Amino acid sequence: MNRIIAIAALIWGATPLAAQEYLSMPVVPVRHQTVRQQAVSTTTLQLPFIDDFSYDQAEPDQQLWTDRGVWINNSFSVNPYSVGVATFDAIDSDGRHYEHASSQPYIADFLTSNPIDLTQADSTTTYLSFYYQPQGNGNAPESCDSLVLQITSGNGVWNTLWAASGTDYDTFRKNVLHLRPNQPDTLSFALVMLPISKAEYFTDKFQFRFFNYASLAGSFNPSATINCDHWNIDFVYLNDGRTASDTTFYDIALVEPAATVLKNYTAVPWTHYETAIKTENTRLNVHLRNHWQRTMKAEVRIRIKDVDNNVYLKDSITMGTANYDAEYNTKLVYAYDDNPIVYDGRENATYLFECEIYTDKDELIGCNNRSYTYQHFGNYYAYDDGTAENAYGVDAASAQVAYLYAPYKADNMLGLSICFLPTNPVEAAADAFAICAWENNNGKPGKMIANKEVIRPVFGEGQNQFMQFEFDEPIPVDKSVFVGWQQSSNLRLNVGWDVNRFSQSKIFYNTNGEWLPTSFTGSLMLHPIFGTTTTEVFEAESLNNIYVYPNPVNDILHIAGADDRCRATIYSPTGQALIRESGDKISVSNLQPGIYIIKIELNGQSSTQKIVKQ
Repeated sequence: MNRIIAIAALIWGATPLAAQEYLSMPVVPVRHQTVRQQAVSTTTLQLPFIDDFSYDQAEPDQQLWTDRGVWINNSFSVNPYSVGVATFDAIDSDGRHYEHASSQPYIADFLTSNPIDLTQADSTTTYLSFYYQPQGNGNAPESCDSLVLQITSGNGVWNTLWAASGTDYDTFRKNVLHLRPNQPDTLSFALVMLPISKAEYFTDKFQFRFFNYASLAGSFNPSATINCDHWNIDFVYLNDGRTASDTTFYDIALVEPAATVLKNYTAVPWTHYETAIKTENTRLNVHLRNHWQRTMKAEVRIRIKDVDNNVYLKDSITMGTANYDAEYNTKLVYAYDDNPIVYDGRENATYLFECEIYTDKDELIGCNNRSYTYQHFGNYYAYDDGTAENAYGVDAASAQVAYLYAPYKADNMLGLSICFLPTNPVEAAADAFAICAWENNNGKPGKMIANKEVIRPVFGEGQNQFMQFEFDEPIPVDKSVFVGWQQSSNLRLNVGWDVNRFSQSKIFYNTNGEWLPTSFTGSLMLHPIFGTTTTEVFEAESLNNIYVYPNPVNDILHIAGADDRCRATIYSPTGQALIRESGDKISVSNLQPGIYIIKIELNGQSSTQKIVKQ
């Protein structure tokens, strides 16, 4: 997916004041290349209208929807109907606050259907249904916020058909779903069934739309005045021939993408994989749910594809045929008899895991019978899944954060790859910090063995981007090492935090000389990089022949080595994009005197430099 995650910056859970450790939900600057792009399709749709968002893209299907503001993802919901949900939040499709945003409830994201022909539909049996969930893995909408559904006959008048007030996920489970604490895994979305019966709506221009009300924290808490108030919806279904009791569906679906071959890590260097295989390559997990009111028979198959060579490793892996209980989740585990992936000497490798459910009868929805998961083997280790639901940091000067990794092979550690996610405003976009490494002292950080100061990176476009930082010298690592950072001030460094993978036992922070375990559950998006030489690891990330002059500058800044394809962005010290230009020169006459950061992009490479405006 090419969409940037956008998540709120309210404190997550109760954080002791003395700990100075926090989780926040940061806003990432760009989610789309354009703001609120509209779908180009104007075709009138026929019944049935069905979308459960189980497609491998970040935007709604333009054949069904006109708006692009919501985000299709597998990260922000808890136990959804099937793979893929549509998430509403407080920011626009460009990842920025709407111009009309305020501390009072305001309309944020829209999701509007294309026109639907109801002229031949039966007004006594037409129903619109969907599943919804507040908060999920995101931020809880307050009671003054809401999710709204409206309909129109095409005359320009929208009438409210349904609305739900904001609440947190735990309260929703108790008061709406009536689920007991620690109840076994089940569907954690509420089903809404709504009749469409008034004659005025049975035209060929019928439409429906969802939108959410959001509200910012306001001036009393500026650091929390960012994205918030998440809602998830799934399986939107409009058809006639239905009844009010039509609450189960002949459908068996994958609930989430299949877990891949790795057990302890989500990524292992390809050159280490041969050593890691006996520990890591053990099993494959599949999560599915039967939505029908009776048992359904289905077969589950897995295919593994070598993406680089465009070949399948072998025939489909059959996880067996079984009868799955009515309206119940099932988690399958397939243990490998032999290793389907073998190290072959390449520098890196990528494999695609295709999971599919086969039934002997036609289901209401077929697309949610398939899911796709990519497993990349590069030059780094990782515990996270690559998607940040929160951001982690410590707001104390000289604070240190350390993350334990135990490589499967003795090797040189060359540097770190870190996913930074800015809040709005970006509080520490230009602050210096140091990448660090420590010895492992009985499960806690010991002697510091590396400390290199670097400049806070500029945040580029793209989803969950990682910035790479090189140590001065390669660090030999035998069995284990702690890696992380040391801050130069108490301004926040927001490092991506994955709530769906759990490595918190390996994370420690230090604000006063004592190393403490993190109080949060999840994984840091910080990866150690291994290899034999730094050249091939880091050199491709920069444009060594590009530089700017004069510096300091008064009026026109020139970019030596640039051409018309060059794109340059000038950022304030707090990370705001102030100027975006193409070409080999930029007018900076409107900038106030001070220090700025310029990011130059050309041919897929980039360079970040400081400039001084006089």
